[in-house]
Amino acid sequence: MAAVMHTVYAACLLVGVLFSALSLLAGNLLSGLDFDFDFDFDLDFGLGAALPLKPFTCIAFIAVFGGAGLILETLLPPLFCLLFSIVAGLAASAILYRFVYLKLKSFETTAPREEDALMLRAWVVETIPPGGFGKISYTLEGNILSGAAKERKPGQGIAKGSEVFIVLIQDNIYYVYEDLQFLAAK
Repeated sequence: MAAVMHTVYAACLLVGVLFSALSLLAGNLLSGLDFDFDFDFDLDFGLGAALPLKPFTCIAFIAVFGGAGLILETLLPPLFCLLFSIVAGLAASAILYRFVYLKLKSFETTAPREEDALMLRAWVVETIPPGGFGKISYTLEGNILSGAAKERKPGQGIAKGSEVFIVLIQDNIYYVYEDLQFLAAK
């Protein structure tokens, strides 16, 4: 049993370290390429306990489990060695998840959706001629955005610098009203 567990610990340590090194190397060498996939699972057991299964936390578990097993197998009986190795791997994974993954995740930004711009105030930056297209600019979640715009109900056009309201977005075109009193009357 001890020889089998020694092989398991050594294999886990080797796989964990090699995968980490390859990930680091491939991440730096292939940083210009964008292979975007993710298989994150957050299993919630209801009592505030979540099991975050992320690729890097799983690899950290495997590496620490193997390393702790190799160190502890000379000091402890096989069952205690296995238990302490599992606890060490889980602790390392939890620490990495809490202090690395969640910290990096908090820095991610998400692009605002166009639907969030509905009924926002915008300004005409290029005149919207009668029945034609112009350009508007608006602020959403601290970002200044702009796009092609058209009057929702064709009128005399809207002059540059006018304040408008976005009432519809269709095919990346913002349909605007200069005065929302028109909508209130309906």
